[in-house]
Amino acid sequence: MSAAPPPKSRAVLLTHVVPSPEGVGLVRRAWRWACELAAAHELDIVVVPREADPPLPAVPLPGRLHVLRGSGPALRARHLADWFEPDAAIAAALAALPGPVPARVVAFRFYLHDIAAHLPPAWREVAEMDCDDWESATRLSLAGLALRRLRLRRAVKRLWQAWRYGRLERQLLPRYRVVHFAAAEDAARVRGWPGMGEVRATPNRLVIDALPALPPPPERGRTLLFVGALFYPPNEDAVLWFARAVLPRLRRLVPEVEIVVAGVAGPSLRRKLAAQGITYVHAPADLRPLYAQASAIIAPVRGGGGTKVKVLEAWYYRRPLVATSHAMRGMRAEAGRHALVADDAEPFARHCAALLTDPALAARLADEGEQLLRTEYSLAAPPAPLSLRHGTGTRHA
Repeated sequence: MSAAPPPKSRAVLLTHVVPSPEGVGLVRRAWRWACELAAAHELDIVVVPREADPPLPAVPLPGRLHVLRGSGPALRARHLADWFEPDAAIAAALAALPGPVPARVVAFRFYLHDIAAHLPPAWREVAEMDCDDWESATRLSLAGLALRRLRLRRAVKRLWQAWRYGRLERQLLPRYRVVHFAAAEDAARVRGWPGMGEVRATPNRLVIDALPALPPPPERGRTLLFVGALFYPPNEDAVLWFARAVLPRLRRLVPEVEIVVAGVAGPSLRRKLAAQGITYVHAPADLRPLYAQASAIIAPVRGGGGTKVKVLEAWYYRRPLVATSHAMRGMRAEAGRHALVADDAEPFARHCAALLTDPALAARLADEGEQLLRTEYSLAAPPAPLSLRHGTGTRHA
């Protein structure tokens, strides 16, 4: 009679969002961590949400879910954009988390540092911080976008936030056993800071065990697709720059081109897109029909941080891609092989026209992109899900 396998060690993912394989980049990055940790450990997912009832994904989670809420005043108010300020109830719940010291503890995003600081002391000694984006650099990039649009007060505010985040990063990141960034260039720069421990480039990945069975792009199709969270300033800037600077040039080359933008946009942006003749699809529940009708994908992103899930998604759905160099940052991709890349309006328009009029080029780029996804950015499917368990506590708004 064979011996029973030894019990798995334990891992903890501390996050502010419930992991999901679909949705915005935050929840998909958290899903990437949940899959990796659950592959080798029994996983506890500890969520400290901003909202009272965080949405659960449509698929089972690969670990036990604990939701901690607070409602009292913050123990320490930093007054920093996006920063999480725990109250006494959350701090007590974190300090009292049961069980042996986990093999791995991953805190998801730097602005959860004051949350992670209330974990049991022995847990903090093994804690890792996944910054994903480099927050100070990202906010500096957002300030640049605001300056381009002559929003001076917003630019000054973001510069101030970038400076404050930068000070905290140099002070607090050396406390973690490992620090992760999505983009290799971000990891390389932070690795040289005084006192830093191990710094890793940990890219975004997608589960591709079963790639969607989409047909090839429609023959003689003329549809370009952009998918993104349009309430995020870099995505808003991307579609407006494309609409105003690129699209008039593209229409001279391919008059019948159709542009589809999918996501969640406010009324003002919707009106601006409609004025440019762009089709807007609000919060689609299923992206596959949109990708099936698309001839190519556009990622005209000029700011923000980390790496772009929308690039991986284009390769996932086997559609050729036109992107800016910023959209491709952090990727092991070659311009002209895995995507067509341009930062100015005229060459961006020419690249779009090339993919719409040269089926052989479009097919080659789609094939190369899918291959790169498989070799560099694929993620194993999560193990069988565990039962869910919700923690107790009150909510801190």
